[in-house]
Amino acid sequence: MNKIFKNEKSFFGKIEKFFWTCYSKEPLRFLFWGGINSLITILNTYWIRAIFVACEWNIKAFENSSNEMLVIIGNKFDWPFIIAFLIGIPIAYTTHALFSFKQKWSFVRLLRYPLSSIPNFILQLFAIWLLEVVLQLNPYLVYFLAAIFPLPVMFFINKILVSPLKKKKESKVESSKN
Repeated sequence: MNKIFKNEKSFFGKIEKFFWTCYSKEPLRFLFWGGINSLITILNTYWIRAIFVACEWNIKAFENSSNEMLVIIGNKFDWPFIIAFLIGIPIAYTTHALFSFKQKWSFVRLLRYPLSSIPNFILQLFAIWLLEVVLQLNPYLVYFLAAIFPLPVMFFINKILVSPLKKKKESKVESSKN
């Protein structure tokens, strides 16, 4: 750890020490990097939504379809959010693997990582629908609020999927030796 403020007793030295103490805790690193990932997804959703609006594309893509089933299903989905969410999966895996859980980046685990996104995706999509359609909040506020909704659940799911299985097995073997 490179210290910016060499004097730990100064005001900024104390703040820096507090930051590094908090950052050493895995759940707090997860929240920090999860916040960065959420911010990236929200910003991507905003600009994708702006493109949909500028091109006069329907955000709820199947609203005006003659197929009744597509209208029912399509009305529930916010397509700019879905696109931004898919773009964010490799970014989220990389930040959580390297920074939150301090694991070596692995292509195999990247392919497995979207499994953690299923509950997150469902929770966020439900929150978007509830806040935008039912409560009729501003869509830009909705994306922000929907990103916060699944955080507690996602910590445990990400921890399981990002950490390599070998390490868990090794720790069980070591504990059985003691």
